[in-house]
Amino acid sequence: MSMADRQNLEYLSVQYGAFMALGLDIGVTTGRRRGLLKSVWKFAFNMLCTFYMQYGFGNFVIHSITDIDAITASLSMFNQGILLTFKVSLIILKGEEMLKLIWDMNILSRGANAMEYEKWLSENRNGRLIALGYFYACWAAVTCVAVIPWIFLLYEYFQGMGVNLRLPFQVEFPFDHGGGLLISILNYMCTLLLVHAWLNMSVGIDTLFGWYIFAISGHFRILRNKIKEAAAKIDLHNNHRDFVRDVAAFVSYHNRTLKFVEDLNRLYGEILWGEISMSCLQICFLLYSLANDENFANIPFHFVASAAITMQLMIYCFGGEKLKNENDMLCDDIYMAMPWEKMYPSEKKLMLLPLLRTQKETSLTGLYFIINRNLLVFIFKTAFSFITLLGAIKEI
Repeated sequence: MSMADRQNLEYLSVQYGAFMALGLDIGVTTGRRRGLLKSVWKFAFNMLCTFYMQYGFGNFVIHSITDIDAITASLSMFNQGILLTFKVSLIILKGEEMLKLIWDMNILSRGANAMEYEKWLSENRNGRLIALGYFYACWAAVTCVAVIPWIFLLYEYFQGMGVNLRLPFQVEFPFDHGGGLLISILNYMCTLLLVHAWLNMSVGIDTLFGWYIFAISGHFRILRNKIKEAAAKIDLHNNHRDFVRDVAAFVSYHNRTLKFVEDLNRLYGEILWGEISMSCLQICFLLYSLANDENFANIPFHFVASAAITMQLMIYCFGGEKLKNENDMLCDDIYMAMPWEKMYPSEKKLMLLPLLRTQKETSLTGLYFIINRNLLVFIFKTAFSFITLLGAIKEI
């Protein structure tokens, strides 16, 4: 990698902007942390906001532990803070692997012909649409945090109920009691800084995973095109001369694509484990708050936050399912595309290796569980079980 070069971020604009807001530059081609950490002070400020708000959430939960209805929204945000801190820490530690994987997948795509490269680009476009959708969902949650407190403040003021600036979740900072409107505004500003930091952490890390998924899927589509072109040479032109070379190129490309899957597992394995393990509780707390919060001002935030977390889980779970399906389709295409009746016996034997390799399951794992759509169903079943448990505890 040349120090003068930059990563190809044509379809990573959402991720690039989110990471830059955190002080991280994913456009560099060096894996050293000082290259990734473009602004140490900006990164430290975002983390300081996180730790300060975690203190506020934790402090409120400790002092209101007997009121389940009041603490569930705060527990959800506290849980999200722990998860995002864990994820961004791993991204920093694995910065070299993250940057190299972006570079390698872009470099491999450049060697494709025009038709194959267009297939790869089409997957990148799909990935960018998913990233934008998730970005807007997260911004909707931030907008709720920013706007709704003022709407209800004005409503209560004109109703003669005084001036109260309340957030969609409960926090308890030092000097809260008796601080009046000035302290409330200060807490409101700190909260906006926190939520903005969390938005960029979540959007950057989660949608980067989505780009990896669609980029690998693009390479699988190139593989399917390669095998169809090799089959067409025999079927349409009776050209057996190039068959061995075509199969060798296919096997080499397939090996590199499978290596990308392995690299993605190493890069996101612990993140996937943390995401799935902690999201059960987060969904539980948000949905419980959505149904039981007595303050109507909090409902829009609970709803939008639940939608954003669900999209987050879908990016991961359907991403793992997509890679599995792409590998299965590749195996089917090899079998269906080849004109077996026109092939020499030696050519049929040669195709056994690609067929066997593509029948091996390709999956993403979160350390000890497989990431697929069934896991998403399991998460929601577990979350609803926790909601039932909370309801039972409340009645005790």
